[in-house]
Amino acid sequence: MEGARDDFFRRFRDDYGYPNAPKNVDEMRATEFKRLKGSVYLDHAGATLYSEAQLEAVFKDLSMNVYGNPHSQSDSGQTTSSIISEARQQVLKFFNASTRDYTCLFTSGATGALKLVGEFFPWTNESCYMYTMENHNSVLGIKEYALDLGARAVAVDIEEVEHIRSPKKPIHFLKRSIQRRHEANTRGEIQNGNGSGNAYNLFAFPSECNFSGMKFPLELVNIVKGYDFQGSLQCRGSWFVLIDAAKGCATEPPDLSRYPADFVVCSFYKMFGFPTGLGALIVQNEAARILKKKYFGGGKALSSYLKMELFLSWILLPSVMDSI
Repeated sequence: MEGARDDFFRRFRDDYGYPNAPKNVDEMRATEFKRLKGSVYLDHAGATLYSEAQLEAVFKDLSMNVYGNPHSQSDSGQTTSSIISEARQQVLKFFNASTRDYTCLFTSGATGALKLVGEFFPWTNESCYMYTMENHNSVLGIKEYALDLGARAVAVDIEEVEHIRSPKKPIHFLKRSIQRRHEANTRGEIQNGNGSGNAYNLFAFPSECNFSGMKFPLELVNIVKGYDFQGSLQCRGSWFVLIDAAKGCATEPPDLSRYPADFVVCSFYKMFGFPTGLGALIVQNEAARILKKKYFGGGKALSSYLKMELFLSWILLPSVMDSI
């Protein structure tokens, strides 16, 4: 084992760890993850481990400050509101997204963010939901919303995806069988080309697959937006793109100034381990205008919002994200 470790460092030392961090990986493990002594943890794709410094910072902050409902005009409520605003700014900065173009919505996790897109997207019987074969179950779940409202759903393979670098390079979307729940009522309309062409369609892909580790090129965002799907896939109308960045964010967050996806979902516990069940939906403001919100409620500020904003402001984004 020691020989393999030495060989690894000889080959990859310059690219290993966090070169600009105050501690190297071995020092971090010895001081922040003492509970790992004698153990090997192999589930970082599912959830990373929280550090001792994170928990200490959380306890210190909660023991010294009073945070109230951000909907309140009280001092404690305004303190929380200020932290929420700062946290949103930091998340958008992490994705290199302008506040003029994007909005950050905190959710109960990546699955919660994907569920919002599925529920609020304006599906019609002319819409198409397309997704790559390699995807998380939560991305596949969106198709149920699409199918219920008469839309088509189709899984695709992308030929030679690793070579995609330019939107001008021809690529091939290899479709699987098209699914349709209410095909009997709409088959003639689609096949005869009588659709209005004003449909909204959604394409979803992961920046990195949870299962295989395959990384999809983010250039797919620009390619899909300029691709003609009216041929074999018979998909007309406007295309919107969703990136599931829950796994990919840990090493390569999407740069939304270069790859302007309409929706990006992320999961903070996959990157930082604590608190669990917290994520975000980054939505392009133009895309937000087409969404059809079906539910409005409150009461979650001190359960999910407060945990998220306090955690982000304490330690998560200012220090750790800069080193990723």
